[in-house]
Amino acid sequence: MFTYKTQIFLHHTDAAGRLFFGNLFFLIQEAKESFLEMIGLSISDMLNDPGITFPLVHAEADYKVLLVTGDRITIDVEIEKIGDTSVTFFYTVKKSDGTLAGTARTVTVTVDKKTFKKKTVPADWRAKLESHLKVSR
Repeated sequence: MFTYKTQIFLHHTDAAGRLFFGNLFFLIQEAKESFLEMIGLSISDMLNDPGITFPLVHAEADYKVLLVTGDRITIDVEIEKIGDTSVTFFYTVKKSDGTLAGTARTVTVTVDKKTFKKKTVPADWRAKLESHLKVSR
């Protein structure tokens, strides 16, 4: 598991100072990119790959408690599943006191940049990802 630390800034919130629901996805994306960088799969390298890309095809979130400007949070990033052409990431968001603030899940798929048809997750990506695969949930 990889833990990303951040806080809720004013620009993450709505007019009432609460985390705007859609901004949770910005925060988990930052956590995922930091995780991928840590395991040797930088987003810039992945985006510059001439043959393959890794788009998001599914995203979901459950909000458990209110987050407001100034709240310090941690986002735990786990790889839940690696399929032939997809990777499922699971995120746990906690306040600094350990309170569960929410969970999220995203699925990305490897596709050919020219045809946009699914491709097998590259072997070097798979090896790096599998070393962080959560065995059971």
